[in-house]
Amino acid sequence: MIMDRRTFVKTAAVAGAAAVAPQVLVRTARGADKNKVVFVSEESNPKAIAVYDKINADFKKDTGIEVVVETPGFANIAKRVATLIAAGTPPEIVWYGAGQAMNLALENQLADVGDVIKATGGVAENQRMVWKGADRSVPTSQQFTYGWYRKDLFDAKKLSVPKSWDDYLKAAKALTDAPNMYGCIVPSAETGASTLLLETMFMKNDVHWFKWDAGKKDYEVALDQGDQKKRAVETLDYLNALHKFSPEASTYNWGELMSTYFSEKAASSYYVGSRLLDQTIANNPKIADATVPFELPKKITEAYYLSIQGFHILERSNVEGAKKYVTYFLKHPDLISWYHAVPLHIVPASRDMLRSAKYQDNPVIQKRMDVLKFLDSVWTKGVPLYYWDGKELNPYIGLYHNENLAGWMLAMRNIKGMKSDQIVDEAAAQVRKKMKRVG
Repeated sequence: MIMDRRTFVKTAAVAGAAAVAPQVLVRTARGADKNKVVFVSEESNPKAIAVYDKINADFKKDTGIEVVVETPGFANIAKRVATLIAAGTPPEIVWYGAGQAMNLALENQLADVGDVIKATGGVAENQRMVWKGADRSVPTSQQFTYGWYRKDLFDAKKLSVPKSWDDYLKAAKALTDAPNMYGCIVPSAETGASTLLLETMFMKNDVHWFKWDAGKKDYEVALDQGDQKKRAVETLDYLNALHKFSPEASTYNWGELMSTYFSEKAASSYYVGSRLLDQTIANNPKIADATVPFELPKKITEAYYLSIQGFHILERSNVEGAKKYVTYFLKHPDLISWYHAVPLHIVPASRDMLRSAKYQDNPVIQKRMDVLKFLDSVWTKGVPLYYWDGKELNPYIGLYHNENLAGWMLAMRNIKGMKSDQIVDEAAAQVRKKMKRVG
């Protein structure tokens, strides 16, 4: 069974209400082969794949269990996993963001991995994804959402790194010489890049989509209410003002954020992690040394969208074999080579590892210790989306995040010209409608 995008999105939305509607239509899984583990990974970098091959060969030699790896990439992994599950052939392991994997937890498809976490040294509290009293994710790494800027261009204009929204707006204006150079990039499309920009800037302005109702012991939509609406409108209007010093970017996603920057069409950009630096080094090394990280400026808070990646084990699969593999992988001496596949982008979940001589023993990291020090300085400021609205895990974030509703909001404001208050009202209404539909 192959799901089209609409079917997949609907399935993802249903996951948001799994707490009240736990029965999910999934075919009975195949009989698990104890001598085989299917591992689907979001990371498709050739160097990372080479590490997988080495560890998998050692694992088969030591255990007799064969590991079959699929690397569909960031844009396709969720659909690939959904397709395998719907076909009754769920993979044993999926490595991707815990926010995406949460949908599987809500469908009661993820195994309890608390024993694996304990066996591999434990994790920080803010990195755990706990559902029904059990850990459902084994964190391996994390990526922070932050900006990158051309220090040489800023210095030439006597501009300091932006510390406030006004600073960023003034710098973007001063650096813009359209169409040759733009001061910033504000993608305005229903894409992941647009979605994470608005979600991070919402965090910077303390905007929440939901609030916790202690009486009902559940989350309810709050985006269009009181101060939340006021700050949401303010954020959209700010990004609209910033967009005047950006390419139109009406189709931009992650690739365009990088290529526009390294082709010297923008003086600043942003990314979830340092892959932008990696691609700048590869495609335009003469500006790489001047490519410097900065925190996207705060309005009220210093929080930012935190993506936590990890191993997720499917309940209806060879769970025992999968747990053996994840434990083996995390204890393998070549684990450090996996972190070095994209240096400073696949950031260890452990701060101790980030600070270790072993992790820092890499030529790219040694040359760019400024980036490592930056990451260390913002380590505690990131918040996973599912804990942004309260201490209880919010099972409803997929109703807006997985469908790039925040990206739609930016497109409506910056490309279609809709008023911000109307956009906020419509977005909140869409989420409420979805909650009723799946409830």
